[in-house]
Amino acid sequence: MAKRTACIEDGCDKTGPIVRGWCTMHYQRAMKAGTRSDRPTSHVRHGASLDERLRHHGWTVKPSGCWEWAGALRPSGYGQLMIGAPGNRPRIASRVAYMAWVGPIPSGQYVCHRCDNPPCINPDHLFIGTPTENSRDAMSKKRTANGTRHPGHKLTDDQVVDIRTRHAAGEASQALLGREFGVTQGAIYGVLTGRLHREPTHPPI
Repeated sequence: MAKRTACIEDGCDKTGPIVRGWCTMHYQRAMKAGTRSDRPTSHVRHGASLDERLRHHGWTVKPSGCWEWAGALRPSGYGQLMIGAPGNRPRIASRVAYMAWVGPIPSGQYVCHRCDNPPCINPDHLFIGTPTENSRDAMSKKRTANGTRHPGHKLTDDQVVDIRTRHAAGEASQALLGREFGVTQGAIYGVLTGRLHREPTHPPI
């Protein structure tokens, strides 16, 4: 997208739109003169391959071997980039990296990280998994939002410990604990059986 700034031509005070440093008039003159390529573009070329698009944005190689995406990041930490026409939805960079450097991704499959590092696009750190395998991988690495990080949580880790301790000691019934902590008896039963709050809250990624 063109930026509004000053034209690079001496004596030109036009401020936009600016393409490769020129105002529209001087950009058109550069095209006619065949000197447009003298100024690099900040955008990947039209029709670029997935490999070219990835390299255009670049990455940083870490001591761990991770290639951390240098482009835009999602709130979850995963890299993202456009690979199609303007207006299309951005794609996850690790999926694009797998398609570019490993091969096609079967329908319904996820690209998972061996390194557990969301911005990494190193193909040696990526592997294919089903949705179930992806969820199990996330749970085993404690990356799921549980406990107080879950948007629907009502009990803290300390309250869960208190509920289990007091009930095991016979100090309070499920109904009494539910009233005390402002949750249903069913929720208390879930805590006691491990169906709810199976583990302490996982730390943020």
